[in-house]
Amino acid sequence: MPVLPANEAERLHALRDLAVLDTPSDMQFDALCRTACALFHVPMATVTLVDADRQWFKAKCGFDAAETPRMGSFCTYAILTDDVLVVEDARLDPRFATSPIVTGEPYIRFYAGAPIVLAPGIRIGTVCVQGTEPRGFSALERAQLADLATLVAAQLTLRRTEARLRDSEAHYRLLADNTSDMIVRSGLDTRRQYVSPASRTLLGYDPEELVGSLPMDHIHPDDRDSFARVLADLGEGRMAQAVTRQRYRRKDGSWVWVEVTFNLTRDPVDGRPTGYVAAVRDVSEREEAVRRVSHMARHDALTDLANRTLFHERLTQRLAAARRGGEGFSVLCLDLDRFKAVNDGLGHQAGDALLCRVAKRLKALVGDADTVARVGGDEFIIIHAIDRTEAGESLARRLIGAIREPIDLDGEPVVIGVSIGIARAPHDAADADSLCRYADLALHQAKGAGRNTFRFYEPGMSFGRAVRSRVAL
Repeated sequence: MPVLPANEAERLHALRDLAVLDTPSDMQFDALCRTACALFHVPMATVTLVDADRQWFKAKCGFDAAETPRMGSFCTYAILTDDVLVVEDARLDPRFATSPIVTGEPYIRFYAGAPIVLAPGIRIGTVCVQGTEPRGFSALERAQLADLATLVAAQLTLRRTEARLRDSEAHYRLLADNTSDMIVRSGLDTRRQYVSPASRTLLGYDPEELVGSLPMDHIHPDDRDSFARVLADLGEGRMAQAVTRQRYRRKDGSWVWVEVTFNLTRDPVDGRPTGYVAAVRDVSEREEAVRRVSHMARHDALTDLANRTLFHERLTQRLAAARRGGEGFSVLCLDLDRFKAVNDGLGHQAGDALLCRVAKRLKALVGDADTVARVGGDEFIIIHAIDRTEAGESLARRLIGAIREPIDLDGEPVVIGVSIGIARAPHDAADADSLCRYADLALHQAKGAGRNTFRFYEPGMSFGRAVRSRVAL
């Protein structure tokens, strides 16, 4: 049986904090399950949350049960690692061969589950797919399933943040009858006629300092055009209500994200527009939460390097620029030498610490125009903004030298190495798949040459039998 995660109490606390257990079916997550079934050609998919003694299905496709016991479940094993758990034939796996859902309905033979990582080391469940026939699961499919799990984690985090904001806003409305918002009364010329005392907290101004001023005087330059259009529509009576989001300049010169709700006011006798009332609310936390969610979806949770998704976006952008006549670039595929020995000998925690140290060294050696990504356990890839052979060779030598420097892991000096494969665009290839495959081919040659070295891609290079590319997009 699998052991409990070392941080089980922290994991369960995070799961409870989401407040999603035993909640109604969710259309977005149900759609994600249907997408997973179609993408991987399987009959069943679930978004599973692993509770203390059960696994509960937040969403599902092709699966009838609402929950099953946690003991001996596939997902219990899947949350013990950041990697995708793949069971190609459950009847041949002693962990699951006697499971009721393997020997009986729904007769699961194949399983793949990617953990939902809420925060580094906090895995609350899985996005998993199941089938009734044994099958393999490629590296690309593993990456795609992991991407779906990342999206679920990001959505859950965003919902929790929005729920907290809603609760907070409702609390203050009850206590102070909206006095936490800055209330503004303006004429059709948008000049402020009244400003509530909340201006001191929001913008650092006393209300009297803002009376007679124009909102455009405090708008961030990047937000001016869209905000001016809304004010014009209100002033000319083309719009009765509007909600905008932009940055206001505070008295100290800093910027704050605000949401402004406008309501047009009319003369009670003839109904003509006379101005508007606006409620201005600080939404900095919400904007920061959206930024963090976006960051999580495109960065590796352990090292904070770019993940496979962001790497692919940057690579696609670089190739498009090169096709338009821009400068070429290089892709360097890196694989750490002797990392497994450290990970197995000193434990996964030491292995994670080692990967973080390596990530810092890699970032320190590249330029601002370069991208460093982690695309696997101990596999990294770099987009280098220069495609000249001598530049790639110089960077590769510096990378090898930096990685070879001893790394102190709680008093234990560790020495590892790195093998590097290099492909150049558009010299070697002008499409993403070929370029990555060629860089991986060159890496394979470097490891075969004794490791801790580098090789450029050359036509005619090939993998050995049964070896496949590890950086397929």
